[in-house]
Amino acid sequence: MDQEGSATIALAGIAGAIVVLGVVATSVGAHVIFERKVAHAVDAAALAAADVSVGVTTGEPCSVAREVLKKSELTLVSCEYWRESWVISGRAEAGLLDVHATARAGVVDGGGK
Repeated sequence: MDQEGSATIALAGIAGAIVVLGVVATSVGAHVIFERKVAHAVDAAALAAADVSVGVTTGEPCSVAREVLKKSELTLVSCEYWRESWVISGRAEAGLLDVHATARAGVVDGGGK
């Protein structure tokens, strides 16, 4: 039996497998980074809405949250005042990725002195 060139075919198969694993790892990493970006933007929007509600900044809480999300290229899904805090949901799409995130922010009464 002639086995000349079989090592070349085996190495080509291994190289192909490494390329596929690299592409998968890169895709997973990009998705995780994109999810974190969306989560951070929604957190910032919830904090901005809470700031407005206590007078730290001016405006209407949901409008301010919408503007914060818009700067990060996200869409405001919902903006609700619930149990003395603002609950903001945002969404972003990038190619095949469609990521939703929700954050809640309010003012905690730390008590008096």
